[in-house]
Amino acid sequence: VPLPGVFLVGIVAAAVETSAAAGLGLRFNRPAESTWKRTQCGSPSGEHPAVPAGPYTEGVDYPGNDIIKCPAGAAKVDNGCVLAPDATPMDCEAMCNNTENCVAYIFAPANCSQQSGPLCWAKGSIGQKDPRPCRNSKVMGQPASTGTDIPTQWGKTVQPSSDILPEYPRPQMVRGSVSTDHTINFEDAVDRLRDQGDLSKWTNLNGLWEWEPATDDSVVPFGKTLASSILVPFPVESCLSGVAPNSSDNIVMKMWYRITFDAPALETMDGSHLQLNFGAIDWNSTVYLNRKMLGNHVGGYDGFSFTIDPSALNPSGNELIVYVYDPSDTGSQPNGKQRISAISRPGGDTYTPSSGIWQTVWIESVPDVFIESLTINQASTTAVTVTTQLSDEGTETVSYSVKDATGAIVASGSNEGHVPTTITIPSPQLWNCTSPTLYTLVVTVGSDTVTSYFGLRTYELGDGPKGKRPLLNGKFAFAAGFLDQSWWPDGQYTAPTDDALAYDVEVLATFGLNMIRLHQKVNSERWYYHADKNGVLIFQDMVQKYGGASSNTIPFFVSDLQAMIKGRGNHPSIVQIETFNEGDCWSVFKTPPYDVPGIVALARKVDTNARLVDTDSGGGANNLHIGDVNDIHSYPWPGDPQPSETQYAMVGEFGGIGAFQEGHMWTPSGCHTYLHVDTATEEASTYVQMAEKIKANADHISASVYTQTTDLENECDGFLNYDRTNKFSEEDTNAIKAANLALRQAAETANNI
Repeated sequence: VPLPGVFLVGIVAAAVETSAAAGLGLRFNRPAESTWKRTQCGSPSGEHPAVPAGPYTEGVDYPGNDIIKCPAGAAKVDNGCVLAPDATPMDCEAMCNNTENCVAYIFAPANCSQQSGPLCWAKGSIGQKDPRPCRNSKVMGQPASTGTDIPTQWGKTVQPSSDILPEYPRPQMVRGSVSTDHTINFEDAVDRLRDQGDLSKWTNLNGLWEWEPATDDSVVPFGKTLASSILVPFPVESCLSGVAPNSSDNIVMKMWYRITFDAPALETMDGSHLQLNFGAIDWNSTVYLNRKMLGNHVGGYDGFSFTIDPSALNPSGNELIVYVYDPSDTGSQPNGKQRISAISRPGGDTYTPSSGIWQTVWIESVPDVFIESLTINQASTTAVTVTTQLSDEGTETVSYSVKDATGAIVASGSNEGHVPTTITIPSPQLWNCTSPTLYTLVVTVGSDTVTSYFGLRTYELGDGPKGKRPLLNGKFAFAAGFLDQSWWPDGQYTAPTDDALAYDVEVLATFGLNMIRLHQKVNSERWYYHADKNGVLIFQDMVQKYGGASSNTIPFFVSDLQAMIKGRGNHPSIVQIETFNEGDCWSVFKTPPYDVPGIVALARKVDTNARLVDTDSGGGANNLHIGDVNDIHSYPWPGDPQPSETQYAMVGEFGGIGAFQEGHMWTPSGCHTYLHVDTATEEASTYVQMAEKIKANADHISASVYTQTTDLENECDGFLNYDRTNKFSEEDTNAIKAANLALRQAAETANNI
């Protein structure tokens, strides 16, 4: 029985469309395109009937979205305004009447406000009545709303008839080699390989699959057509999935995915085996092929694979089923900023969940003995060390060739599989922010070839004028960046296209920045590839259990931490690991080996690239001073952390300036932020003042992280709106860029003299 509020479209068995992939000759029987419909890319809570005006009522609050715009001279406290000591409800009502889009006000008398005068909140929208002593309210009248629909320019183009995220999902480990086509140069040819893969060796499974809630997860629906269709790999709760719930009450925690396919060319398939790959599924998944379980995976942010013998396939009628269980924030596992109740009650700094398959699914052909993974240690200015993990434990010889941008082989080597191999690079060109040189690495064992890449670079502590500094290739480079949560109004965790994914990295240069602190999320491989190509420094957060952490969280956290470092560890752009954030969950890590020092030690042990480790960005564990960074959070104005003999100083979060722009909001009139301003020009000028404040301390502060790249649902403090449109005029954008470049130059001059 379909769950209420979940978009389900009946699918008859005959209503399927077959898509073929030339490479492996597989033909997928997908639901008809007419079974999918994009839902509204905006908060369901923005849809509400008209609410008539009502009387002033004591003891009633209306949770909803605050409009933080106080009269001149009035202090802002908890999103409300402190009025004069003798202010009455009528003064609060006058404030509401003078505030655009105010539909209700809440008045807390001075004896309740704990301030110098009464508190008044202007509401842009209202929810259900909430009886609360000392909170009095009046509804001025709320018009009906159909909510908002704010897909990005890329999300608007997504249709089941188009190729869904068709790019090869693992550009640092492409099975195949660069084409010998001499009509394009080597650099363009290798870029094409990283984008397309070798089309004879892989097939993309993205697109329409069958889907339905698992009302009885003990019975696998073998041979059954499921009740709806979903556009993979968009999370269930995203508008691009086609099945997004319209309220928190209708969240789906247990679900089935199903797709059938034909394999008529098994005997001519290029390879002895097939490898079925999942980029990421949130959270606990079990995969079945032709009524047999291939395996189970637990973890929402790392990829996994299954090797399939072609004998397990039939020429037609093959059935692939995926079961997913995702408790989101109700579980013990690290789930980052996901919150189920945000569907119906958006706000704060937690957001709509991203359940189910959320990264690309693909199949590729592999020989009997194949390259399973690579470990690349590029933390050097002269050599790279590579370890090739093979599919067996044998001693097959692995050959390595290193090529420069022209395709010329500049170095080579060979060794047994599973054994570290160091290759010295003559006259090396280093990876840095202004010249992010990437060497192509070709790895071959038997009939299997993988094309990879690396960038030689070091990032380590060195001495500065007043304490430690981080040095990139032996020179100080100030890291000025965004806090980036990498959420999308149309795809949630999943960018709608690869161009959209790249945009969030490339936009840094527009604002004169060179670093991203990826906050509470692990992105797809292609996001890091864009950072590698663009010379962007990545400070990688470990995903936290954001609220509600317990001892049950620890084994999941440890497993996810190791998977994150191993899974993304080959990217030269990642130079620092943030093990904890604020007070999110570090306090439950009390007992060795998994106390806080033990987690820092584990991160260092698993990492093969000598990255710096930030123990706790802006939280209490930062005071233990056991990592490489003294990292403070300071809102809205940046603070002044100090370096020491063992740590460099970083403002890990500051800012949160918000100019709210109608037509770009997740919920109509629903925005909030740390520091509200009226116009984008005021937001830009305020940011410039903040950058100047950091610049004044540039002789000892080494990194700063502004909150944040984009608005995110109702947290509207981005340089970009949530739909990725720029808030600023060209003049304002240039002013921000100039301030950031001046900050970076002043810091580097102070340190590198």
